[in-house]
Amino acid sequence: ASARAWLEISQAELALASQVAKRTIAHIENGGRIPHDRTLKALVDCLQEMGVEFLMDEHNTERGVGIRVREAKLHPVILESRDEATSS
Repeated sequence: ASARAWLEISQAELALASQVAKRTIAHIENGGRIPHDRTLKALVDCLQEMGVEFLMDEHNTERGVGIRVREAKLHPVILESRDEATSS
């Protein structure tokens, strides 16, 4: 959720760009579900494409400690969706 907040995108927009169901994203964010590896990869790849860098614990590479946004750029699918919404 913190990466989405930095990018100012909704769950629906992340779902559209990552091709992961919005309901799955909501469950992951509220701690209700541990994502499958392929789901996690789709979300991480999508967020990284938009400029998010995941910071990992140097002593435990499986533990994340935060994020940093290098240069935020919205996914083309999100930009297209927003353009369509404003032109309707």
